[in-house]
Amino acid sequence: MKRYQCILIFFILVVLRNSNVARGQDVDSLEVTKEFTQLDEALKAPEKVYRLNLSNQSFNKFPLGLSKFVNLRYLSLRNDHLKEVPSELTELQNLRVLDLGGNDFQVLPISFTKLKNLEELYLDEEKSINLSKDFELLGKLPKLKALHLEKDKISKLPKNITLLSHLETLYLTQNNLRFVPQQIKSMKNLKYLELKQNPLVPNINYNQFQESGLKVNF
Repeated sequence: MKRYQCILIFFILVVLRNSNVARGQDVDSLEVTKEFTQLDEALKAPEKVYRLNLSNQSFNKFPLGLSKFVNLRYLSLRNDHLKEVPSELTELQNLRVLDLGGNDFQVLPISFTKLKNLEELYLDEEKSINLSKDFELLGKLPKLKALHLEKDKISKLPKNITLLSHLETLYLTQNNLRFVPQQIKSMKNLKYLELKQNPLVPNINYNQFQESGLKVNF
């Protein structure tokens, strides 16, 4: 009888332990998906902030404190009229997705190469951006898979885009491209290229790109 009691107690303890672990996972999941939109609120417990959306806030001077978000995975500074990218941003080693679209800076800081875990970057609606200089930096990001360059008034892509050797998806919607950049063919990891709403010259053989396994959305 005692044997069965011991087995029963052991079974109950295992169930309770698994239940506690599950509840812990739920809490972690909620923290990861919760999005903060006010910097002051997020700074109350910066280590628990995983998503920070500070878009459309028009900072005259970006406030200090960004580097405190050591676990941050997603950050949006969209449409904040930034003249330069905050230097603290490059200390966010766990950052996966960064939205810098709709600002007024020309180049990314040299320290941008510190963002070794960055996977997706939005540089769309950046009319004054110097892509040639930025590609030199972005080519040093080993995990960058997706790049957004929509509505940037691009008429010709810099040749050094090939430095982005890890890139898998490239978005060039609503630019001024008349031809598909030939250097795209040498980007072996590129799987998807979006070229919608560009004044592409008709009657040109674009199948050469499709044949290489690259999906092009015209």
